[in-house]
Formats: sequence, C-alpha cells, structure tokens
Amino acid sequence: MLTLYHGATAVCAAKVRLTLAEKGADYESKPMNLHTGDQFDPSYLRLNPNAVVPTIVHEGKVLIESTVINEYIDDVIPGPALRPVDPYGRARLRLWTKREDTIHDAINTMTAAILFRAELMLKPPEERKKRYEKMPDPAKRAKWEEIMDKGLASTLVDDALRRFAKLFRDMETALAKGPWLTGDAFTLADIGLISFFYRLEMLQCSGLWANHFPLVTDWFARCKARPSFKTAILDHIPPPAFESYLRHSSPLREAVEARFIATMQKT
Repeated sequence: MLTLYHGATAVCAAKVRLTLAEKGADYESKPMNLHTGDQFDPSYLRLNPNAVVPTIVHEGKVLIESTVINEYIDDVIPGPALRPVDPYGRARLRLWTKREDTIHDAINTMTAAILFRAELMLKPPEERKKRYEKMPDPAKRAKWEEIMDKGLASTLVDDALRRFAKLFRDMETALAKGPWLTGDAFTLADIGLISFFYRLEMLQCSGLWANHFPLVTDWFARCKARPSFKTAILDHIPPPAFESYLRHSSPLREAVEARFIATMQKT
C-alpha cells in the first residue's frame, strides 16, 4: 500500500493525486492542515525535512518532491503509462517536468501576494514572525517576508508573470502539434501543470491565458474534463477555500491582468 501525505489545496500534492487517479491506484490518505502547521510537526519533518507536501511512503520507502514521486508512481503502479516509451519522447517530457519547479515558485509568489498576504496581515506582527521563523529554507523565508511587506508591488511578482508569459507561449507552440504537450498522448507533462493552472484560476487569473492563448485555453478545458480532475482536485478543496480565494483575489484581478500585459510586451 502507498501512503500519501498531502494538503487539500497544495498544488504539488494535487499533482501526485492526479497521477494516482490516472493510474486508478488506491492509497492511504494522510491529509495535513498546512494552515495550522502540520508540516512542521517533528514526526513529519523526519519524513520530509523541507516541511512541505507531498510525501509518499511505499513499502517502507520514503520519497519527496512531486515530480520525482510522479515518475516513481508511473514505474511501480499498474495502469495506463503516463510517459512515452521511446527515449526521445521521454526526454521531451522531461523538458516540461524540469520546468515545473520554476513555475511552482511563480505560483507560490502569486498565491502569497494575492491570498496569503491578505490573510497573514490580519494577524499580529509577532504571530507573522513566528510563521516565517518556522520555514527551514532561508531563501523561502526571505521571499515571504518581502511579499508580505510589498504585496503585488514586489519585483518577485514581475518575475512570476514573466515566467508565465514564456510558459504560455511555449505551450501554445507545442499544442499546435497535438492536443497534449508531448503530442497525442496525455502524460506527466500535462499532469505537472494542471494544478498550477487551477490555482491561478482560483486566484481569478485565468485571463492571463484565456484572453491571449487560445490553444492553452482549449488544453486546460480538456484537462478539466478528465475524471481525474474532479477526483484529485475538486473533491479535495473545502467550500470555504473557494470563498476565501474569490474574496481576496477579485479586487486585484484587473491589476494583475494589466501587469501581465505590460510584462508580455517587454518579454
């Protein structure tokens, strides 16, 4: 049996749930409340010193990092293959999955600037400081402090929007050759980006691609139509989370879109 430690709205955890759903795999679910700090519990840190989700335990072996976990699941769990068989096809797929870390960082930036900042700034300064100090990675800690201080005015937001613009353009080019990122087959390349796109949609940022990139827009519609999307993403998000994302992001939607257009013109 495979055990998955995950968070309801965590995008990288959703990546792994998508892969498990596409494989039709059973697993033991270990949901974690990331808002109350389950990821900092000493027992969990022994499994994942980075204090993030997901983590899997399979036959006594622990694995972290969602992209690595997804490849492992495709190797060991029976079900439809989610990677090409030929070496060139696998190499092309890895060009997409290699990019996921930088896109995840951009997603994290936008979520922090639009949602987490609004929530955290309601708390006393000493409580905010405690949240920062729990982060084991000094770079992530510094990033959070800047975004909490500057919000959308942070240059980190501009960097995130530049990465999105480049990603959408490259996806548009790839999707001109087939319905999925590597061609005719749905693969881990697609799975690796679906939850990122849905996070942006929850942040009222779908106009970043829907207003400018028609093939990307059609691709995401196909992704959401797959049964795995409901099983792995929608069924895990509690209704209050939808309300919170909508309430905090709606007032900023036009400002983000304007920043994105300005960024595209410079990129």
